[in-house]
Amino acid sequence: MSLTRITNGVEKIWKQMQRTKPSWTGERLDSTQLQRCLTTLDITLLGIGHMVGSGAYVLTSSIAKNVAGPAIVLSYILAGFAAFLCALCYAEFSSRFPKCGSAYSYAYIALGEIWAFIVGWNMILENIIGIAAVSRASSAYLDSTIGGEIRNYTNSWIAPLLGETLTGHMDIMSGLIAIGFAVFLTSGMKVTTYINNTFSIINMIVIIIIIVVGGYYSDFSNWQNDHGGFMPFGWKGVFAGSASCFYAFIGFDSIATSGEEARDPQRSIPIATFVAMTVASISYVGVSSVLTLMFPYDQISEESGLPDALGKFSSSAKLAVIIGACCGMATVLIGTIYSLTRIVYAMADDGLLFPWMSYVNSKSQIPLMAMFFFTGFGVIMAIFMDITTLVEMMSIGTLIAYLVVSASVIVVRYRRPPNIVQLNIDIEDDSAAAAAAVLAEQQQQQQQQQQQKKSETKKITEHERLLDNDDDEDDDDDVSGGGGGNNVRNHNPLRDTFKGLFNKQLVLTSLNNYFHDSLISICVLSIVILSTLFCLTCKLFQKDIDEKFLSFILSLITTLLIVLISIINMHKQNMENLRYKVPFVPFIPILSIFFNVSLIVNLNWLTWMRFIIWMAIGLSVYFFYGIKSSKAEYNAELREKINVDNIKKWNSFDSTSQNEDILMARD
Repeated sequence: MSLTRITNGVEKIWKQMQRTKPSWTGERLDSTQLQRCLTTLDITLLGIGHMVGSGAYVLTSSIAKNVAGPAIVLSYILAGFAAFLCALCYAEFSSRFPKCGSAYSYAYIALGEIWAFIVGWNMILENIIGIAAVSRASSAYLDSTIGGEIRNYTNSWIAPLLGETLTGHMDIMSGLIAIGFAVFLTSGMKVTTYINNTFSIINMIVIIIIIVVGGYYSDFSNWQNDHGGFMPFGWKGVFAGSASCFYAFIGFDSIATSGEEARDPQRSIPIATFVAMTVASISYVGVSSVLTLMFPYDQISEESGLPDALGKFSSSAKLAVIIGACCGMATVLIGTIYSLTRIVYAMADDGLLFPWMSYVNSKSQIPLMAMFFFTGFGVIMAIFMDITTLVEMMSIGTLIAYLVVSASVIVVRYRRPPNIVQLNIDIEDDSAAAAAAVLAEQQQQQQQQQQQKKSETKKITEHERLLDNDDDEDDDDDVSGGGGGNNVRNHNPLRDTFKGLFNKQLVLTSLNNYFHDSLISICVLSIVILSTLFCLTCKLFQKDIDEKFLSFILSLITTLLIVLISIINMHKQNMENLRYKVPFVPFIPILSIFFNVSLIVNLNWLTWMRFIIWMAIGLSVYFFYGIKSSKAEYNAELREKINVDNIKKWNSFDSTSQNEDILMARD
């Protein structure tokens, strides 16, 4: 094989990995085949139900005992702040692209196909682990009401058949719970929404009871040195706990996925995100505080810490906690399975996963095969893996997904409007007229932008000419006589160079001529890499190298970060009229990137090993199947003509109707 063929092959693969999904397809962004029936309250309760459950009932006990101690309160505050920054970015994307509601779709639009696949694949892992962890915790709570009879039965009857090593942490009940909820979701989303709202309200009432009763029986001596103090694991434990606690805030992703069912997504989703984040943060901090105040952290039960702690003081409070936990974890399981299925369906529908995963059942309007296939992995993990191991695996995929979304906001905010080319597709007359009107408007905007750029370039040239004339006049005045009266032009190259370097418009024009949108992407990627180096340096090398050398490295990285941020800030943002935008771009998204990176580097090394194995499987699927079967592969052919018929979308009510979307492609 010649070097030329290898080079061409690598270049082709690189272009395929960078393919993006067009954000404008010629149709109204609020058009959908789904029923827009969700109010702001419905979406808010969906987010609260998905968030307030795993954090309060699953993560708190395990992390408080093994990772952070009573300082888990600080861990939740840090994780909540980092999640809030990510939520701001999610809210803008939901307002910008209400037709697609997941980190996978956002990354596909902003960054490219390979990043979208990485995000989607990791969100699949996080939801699988979420199903296993919440099912396991639900089983432990139910088991605690009957004195541990379920665990005793497993140990006495199944252990002799499979061996004590295999059944040491086996929990068959948790697998049955996961299967039961998967079957329940086949009834459809209308029934599920009513159940979710009811359970969410009950759960919040129980959270209030836990905080009030726990506050009454609190003993601040449990935070003192007799029991290890407030921070028995130090700041290292606080940051490690924050990395694990971050998973508790994954629920606002389910808010984003409701974009096509919301009545007014551009208003409802940002409001629901902020309200749900606030309620969840207060709930987590309150529950973790009273739990570690009621009981010494090293005596907390990993799987049923809250009911055991409250049961020491009040049996009725313990019963209320179990009821609330069951309701809370039911809503988490509903939201997790729903989000998992939707992400898998979206990836399969785009051609990145196998087509049978996008098959939609004609009665339930749900891709059942994808739901049962990936829920099956969650069932297996729930049966054989303990809570601590599951908690350690939870957050890495979520952090990576939110990191990519934060970076995507910067890229999209500074991206220039694409050149739109209409395709020759047979459509109805009304749709054609509407598409033609929209296309004409787009072309008119492009012409205005081109004229504006020409005008700016002309102004820059005129400005430079005037400067040169001024210099000539000054030189004529200053240089004279001794040579027979001939005027000699005295150029100052250093001065001219500095004038060019600090002329913002001239610099931006030059950069745009060479890099266009790629410059912003390069800067954002460099910021992610430098932030990772900064956090790794602080974590790994601060005790092993000289302090002066450490300060020099950190100062150098900080200087480079400032330069990159300045380059981004020199560019003009596109001025789309949105109902909500992230304020102070690019600073808030960059701060979100930094917090996500700092949490990622504090994860357990075993979590990284499991992540690497999962990514190896995913990238194998992508490079051997997805990169060839992706629908984006046929963008070149779409420019000429493409006929699309009988594309069955999830939750569409007309299975025989043709897809009449007007397909557009970026020039």
